[in-house]
Parts: sequence; C-alpha cells; structure tokens
Amino acid sequence: MDRRIFFVLVAILSWFAMRYMKKTIYRDIAVQDLREEYDFIIVGAGSAGCVLAARLTENSNFTVLLLESGPNGDDDTLVKTPLGSGKLPGTHLNWRYMADVDGLMGDFKFGRQVPWTAGKALGGTSTLNWMMYTRGNAEDFNQWEAMGAEGWSYKDVLPYFKKAENYKGSMAVDGGYHGDSGPLTVSHADKLLPATQAILRAAEEIGYDLNADYNGRSQFGFSTTQYTIQNGVRWSTSKAYLKPSWKRPNLHVMTRAHVAKVVMDGKRAIGVEFFPPKTLTKKFVKAKKEVIMSAGSVGSAKVLMLSGIGPKDELMKHNIPIVSDLPVGESLQDHILAGNAFLLSGDYGMTRPAVESLSSVLSYAVFGTGPLATSGLDATGFVRTKYAIGENSSVPDIQYFVLCMSGDFGLLKTMANFDGWFSETMMRHIGVESTDGDKGKSCIIYSTILHPQSRGHMKLKSASPFDSPIIRPNYFSNRRDLEVLREGYKISLDIIRTQALNQYVEKVNGEPKWVSTPFQEHYCDGDYFSDDCLEKIIQVFSTTCWHYTSTCKMGAADDASAVVGPDLRVRGLSGLRVVDASVMPTVTSGNTNAPTIMIAEKASDMIKEAWREQ
Repeated sequence: MDRRIFFVLVAILSWFAMRYMKKTIYRDIAVQDLREEYDFIIVGAGSAGCVLAARLTENSNFTVLLLESGPNGDDDTLVKTPLGSGKLPGTHLNWRYMADVDGLMGDFKFGRQVPWTAGKALGGTSTLNWMMYTRGNAEDFNQWEAMGAEGWSYKDVLPYFKKAENYKGSMAVDGGYHGDSGPLTVSHADKLLPATQAILRAAEEIGYDLNADYNGRSQFGFSTTQYTIQNGVRWSTSKAYLKPSWKRPNLHVMTRAHVAKVVMDGKRAIGVEFFPPKTLTKKFVKAKKEVIMSAGSVGSAKVLMLSGIGPKDELMKHNIPIVSDLPVGESLQDHILAGNAFLLSGDYGMTRPAVESLSSVLSYAVFGTGPLATSGLDATGFVRTKYAIGENSSVPDIQYFVLCMSGDFGLLKTMANFDGWFSETMMRHIGVESTDGDKGKSCIIYSTILHPQSRGHMKLKSASPFDSPIIRPNYFSNRRDLEVLREGYKISLDIIRTQALNQYVEKVNGEPKWVSTPFQEHYCDGDYFSDDCLEKIIQVFSTTCWHYTSTCKMGAADDASAVVGPDLRVRGLSGLRVVDASVMPTVTSGNTNAPTIMIAEKASDMIKEAWREQ
C-alpha cells in the first residue's frame, strides 16, 4: 500500500474513533453519596428536565437532584447517528408504552394497540426522536394565553425559543426569529435527495410557496427541515444542556432511578420516593424548595396519580390516598399521521447501497455529512385546508413529512407504527406474501393533522409504579379529524401526480404505483380514491406522531380542566410544579420537542425569580 494512502486511512480512522468511540462520562451520584435534602428534585432528565437542571444550577446557591429512569444513551451509535432514528424505538431507550385504539380507528385497524414511543434515557425523547426542530405557530401561544395561560403569548415565549437556539443552518432566515448563541444547535441536511427536491418542486407546481424558514415570520409552504443536529451528530438536550453542566458541584444526576411517587405533607410536596439502580429498596430524599415533574406527558401524569394527585374516582379504584382531586390525564392530545407511499422509478431516494458505500461512511466520519447525517425526513410542509377552524388564515391545519427511503429500511413498518404489527397482520389478512413497496425504491408523504378535536385520557393500570398506564387517545372520536386528514391526504395525491414528479414515479396504467394498492383492491369497490376508500386507507395507514401533550394542562384558576396554573405550580398544592409537554393547553402546530424546550427555558426563569428573595 502506498504510504500516503496508509496515513490518510489512519487519520480517518483516528478521527472516527475520537468522534464516535469516546465515552461521555456523566457524574452519576452514588446512592451513599446522596444528600438528605436538595433545593430542587427534578423527576425526569428528558427534553425539559435536562434544560431545568442546567439552568437552575447556574445559581450556585441552588442544589439540584436530577432523577432519570433510563441510562445514558449518548454514546450509543444509533443515538449519535441521525439515520439511526428509525431503529431507536426498538431499543432499551424506549418506554414502549402501548395505546389502546380498539374500536376507535375503524374496522380496518387490525391491532388492538399502537406502540407509543417515549424516551427512557438522558435527553428523553430528544434522544430518540427524528430531530425535527419545529416551534409551532405564533397563534398557538396567543391561543394559550386566551385560554387562561397568562404570560404565554408568542411575544412572551419567542425570547425563550431564541435563548435556546444556536442556528447554524444554511438557509437565509430572519434573525429576528432565531438565536445564534444558545445551547441547542439547529441546522439543515447538507444535500437533499433527488426525489425530495422533486417533491418540493411538485408542491410549488400546485400552488404552494417554498418557505426558507417555517420557524420565522410565516409557517406556510414547503421547506427543507430544520434539525437539532450538530456536525452530523444528534444534539439532544442531554448533549446541549446537561453535558456542559455535569461537573457543577451543586448538580447530582442519578440514572436508572425509578421514581415511585412524590411524598406529600398535607398539601405540600416535601420530596420523592424512588428505587435507586439495581435495588427494590425505596429511597426517600427531601426537597427543600420544590419537586419538579418533567417525566413527559405519560410519565408525569402517572407519577402524580401514584402520589394521590388525580381524578378522585380513579385514585379510589386503586386504594391510593387522595391528596388532591385534579383532572390529571384527562385532556390527552396527540398528532396522528397517515402515510401515502408510492414507488420510485429509479434510485432517487435513499438506498441501502448508497448509505453503506465507502464514500458515505468517509463523508460522515470526516465531515459529518452525507446520508448518515440526516434522519431522512428532509422536507416538511404546512397547509390550510377547507376544514380549518377559525378565521385566522395564518394557522395551518396539516403538516407534511417527506421520507424517501428504500423499502429495505422497513417502509411498511415505518408507515404503520415503527414496530411493524400492521405490515405482518395486513399481509396475512389480505392473503399476500409481500408488496413491491416492502422491497423497492419507495417514498412516503405523511399527512399530519395539527389541531385534533379528539381528546383522549390515560389512567393507572394499578398502584404499582412499575406498571405502564392505560392510554386511550380516542383517535378519530371526533369525525372532523378524519375529514381534515382525508383532505390532507388528497393534497398529497395531487403532489405525487404532478409533472415535476413524473419522471421519478413508477407508473401502472398511467397511475403512480401505490403501496396501498393491495388494501384498496381488497376493501374498496370501484373508485379507489373515493372519500370512503380514502378514509379506510387513513384508518389503517395512520399512527401516532409521538406528540403527546396536555395530560397536566395549564390554565386559569377557574378552568376546571386545568392541572397547573400559568406558573406551572400544581393547583391547590405547594412545592410542586410540572414542566414538560404535558402542560400545553393545546398541542402546537408541529413537532413538540422545540416548544417543550422553550417551556423549560421559561420555567427556569420563573423558578429562579420565585426563589430569588427567599
């Protein structure tokens, strides 16, 4: 071998080893070194919890204990590598909740449950999501304030979005809406796939604008995706916030610590009981100032109910002493999406050979670019259908995600719910072995309803802290949601049938070759694209978007459906707050990770101010 080639290879491998094999050592406090009391105990080191821990310990007088049920997943190769996102739900970093949808998604949803992914690791769901950075619409937050969440209007929250952000994207954006010095890096894919580029042109062909910045002045139109990725590596809140803070002497972090309940003294939270790693012996630690629940929309609601804070009848059913009768778990909201998949006529999407090529690996190892440096959801869009509620024309009701990836990556499984029960059950039910879409070059345009009118709930399965709760999202219980999603699906059909996409789409009798064809042939008589048939398709080809919110809803004092006030304190109690996506009065217009981080940034300032003089 030529010596120059040898030294180049050594340099590349050394860089790769330094970049991806170096272990991040978190200062996990040992049980025997725990203090008896901390100023603040944060339950859950997720998207919000990591922010809170970092911001509160900026005050050296505050002591903070951060408890997380999961491990440190930052050094996992799948976590670091953005393209690994689709595989992460199948790992130990996922709580693997199951939502009951039996009888709620039509006669064509063959399974009784849909997997709900939620992060169980430092960084929470920001450690295994698809890293899309979407703040929502300005009117989302103005509506929050109008509903009683005083101080949460867009003008109030925009400074906290900017405070969190370190925009490093390649697109021209309005600096008035973006930050450039925050912990959270926001960037774009370095290069779009040919099929993805064609879909953006196709959207423009049917009248939609191309928008360089959907987190800026206007959300409407189709755009390249903004990601929480730094130099080709997932930038979770664990990496962005917790890692730079871990050496602070006033911060103690314990992973694999399972919280059983918040301990109450009358109406005041005085600490938590939890199971430290590798033991079933409970440990009690006091909170001098506050216990802060940041375990997510499922976890926070569950722990509150186990602590005697929740619907009276539900607590009595499990013989849990009642501390406060509040509607915990009662306002559950979620975005639901339906995938419209079609086959490509050539290698215009992301294929396995391209991903595994030497050039791809070297590009990623050396420059942090290439196919491995993106989740694949490189384009998104926001539109307003004829079913949109309200007179404000600036608010979309459908979001699109574009995923052009070879079926070798598990297309049908991804479409259904990321765990694959649909692909297997549907094939058996219809009586076919496979579909071309499961093996060929394929692309999906997902339609997502942004403002669902359906409301779900979650309840305890038992009084055991180790049992997963009962989750019932009630998808499509309000028929309007199905109608809106049907309209969004029709627009995706129009996009796929454009001249801009013509050369990229495989055709059968002049029509795009749809992955849903076996289902349509079996269940739809005659017109495969009638409203009735499209509704059947949607009820099957739909699943959660992982955007669970509002189980500890924020609202005014006279709002009977609210669990916390605008200061995020649990109503009627002291020493207890909730800071995560569960407090959203309504789900935002887009992915929920960015607004969750914003909530934690704002809450940190609120908490600091509340204890400034005490």
